[in-house]
Order: sequence, then structure tokens, then C-alpha cells
Amino acid sequence: MNKIRKLLCHTTVILGIMFLTFLILDQFNPLMNFVDNGISRWLLALFCLSGIGQSVLGWIENAKR
Repeated sequence: MNKIRKLLCHTTVILGIMFLTFLILDQFNPLMNFVDNGISRWLLALFCLSGIGQSVLGWIENAKR
């Protein structure tokens, strides 16, 4: 479970940085449409699932203590 938690932590950080970059680039050049395309939607879904999975693992770990 520790390896899964580490993987989820890294995935969440990487995707969070990606979306911050997409938002900044989208502000400078809205025609590039970084935020509102199919790939970004899948990455956002993965980001949400990663955050939820990390939270669930944290709850399980706290319940065991």
C-alpha cells in the first residue's frame, strides 16, 4: 500500500503542476485552448481520481492507528 500511496502522491503533484501551467498558458493565449480539449478532460479526470485515491488511503491509514 505504501508504493501505491507514493505513486498517487507523485501523480497528484505532477498533474496539479500541469494544470496550473495549462491555466497560465491559456490566459496568455486563449486560442491554444489548453483547458477545454479532450486530452485535458482525461487528465483532469485522472487528477481527480488520484486525489480521491490519496484521500481514501489516508483515511484507511488513520483508521488503522
